[in-house]
Amino acid sequence: MTRILIPTYPQDVHAFEVALALEDRGHAAVLWHGSDFPTLASASIEIRGESLDWEIAGPDLDGGRPPFDVVWHRRPTPPVLPDDLHPGDRPVAKRECQAFLDGLYHLAAPDAFWVNPLESFERAENKPVQLREAVRAGLTVPPTLMSNDPARIRRFLDEFHGRAVYKPFYPAQWDADDQMAVLLTSEITAEDLPGDELLRLTPGIFQARIDKAHELRVTVMGHHVVTARLSSQEVEETRLDWRAAGAKLRIEPDRLPEDVEQACLRLMRSLGILFGCFDFIVTPEGGHVFLEVNPAGQFLWVEESNPGIPLLAPFVDFLLSRDPGFRWRPAPDALRHADYGPRALDGIRALHPRHRDPENTYVSSDLPQEAVR
Repeated sequence: MTRILIPTYPQDVHAFEVALALEDRGHAAVLWHGSDFPTLASASIEIRGESLDWEIAGPDLDGGRPPFDVVWHRRPTPPVLPDDLHPGDRPVAKRECQAFLDGLYHLAAPDAFWVNPLESFERAENKPVQLREAVRAGLTVPPTLMSNDPARIRRFLDEFHGRAVYKPFYPAQWDADDQMAVLLTSEITAEDLPGDELLRLTPGIFQARIDKAHELRVTVMGHHVVTARLSSQEVEETRLDWRAAGAKLRIEPDRLPEDVEQACLRLMRSLGILFGCFDFIVTPEGGHVFLEVNPAGQFLWVEESNPGIPLLAPFVDFLLSRDPGFRWRPAPDALRHADYGPRALDGIRALHPRHRDPENTYVSSDLPQEAVR
């Protein structure tokens, strides 16, 4: 039996579904919600001489003691403090809680198979580093400016004569009156910019807009590469950002050219990650333009949209293989998302009242909006 630790947030359908599939195959999966700490969950680290002992305890955390064979570093969340804590105490309490959890993450399961390794995950999340390493790996990247310098931003936008886009470094979300607003990729011109004083306060990512024939979502686990073609140019609202599509997005299996696939694997090696979801534009001329790789990307929505693109089965096999060079071999009795998705939703609904949601965390940054569950 393999023991798998999965740090994530309470409503993570991906994590819950994978955990169910692992348990059905006779393995132990422990979901650890950082947002339960410190109000609903506790954790301890004890060091005596050469010995190290640690433990996590809380709602639905049976089996929260080491050792773990695999850590799926899914989407860990920061601690959530009680609402009635004095405002003057909150910064200190939050800093201490986060410092403790950071230490626990670094000490937990040092001999386990990590997807992805902690330091590599943090490096891969850094957009400037990621884009620079993508170029070094041989991928084509759009002309890009990351800046809060108003003059440079205006010059960059003028250079591309209104054919440019803006992206935030991290998904941006505003919640108010039971509604949610999300900032997706936006077309932008110099005339759209706010005043210089406000522009300086928020650095942004500005890129030349690339003509699209279609887009690709490429999920890599080890050396197993799954490519899905997203027909984003068939629907008006998805031509700029396919995440606005929901059920309207047509998805078909595809393949990367060998040189692009090898460049993706080189990028993953340089970043030190074993799993990632890549986004590409395919131009009308057939070129492949890299946009980003998400080391904690969503992937089961692809199989939900097209059951002919298996992702649940290879991912579970990948975790159990503990092999950085994993390649999937389909089996007649392979796991199917259709069998586990509804069970995962029912399980989350049942367990959610026992947990705390993270604060200000947009948990579906790379899902079509109608697929957010």
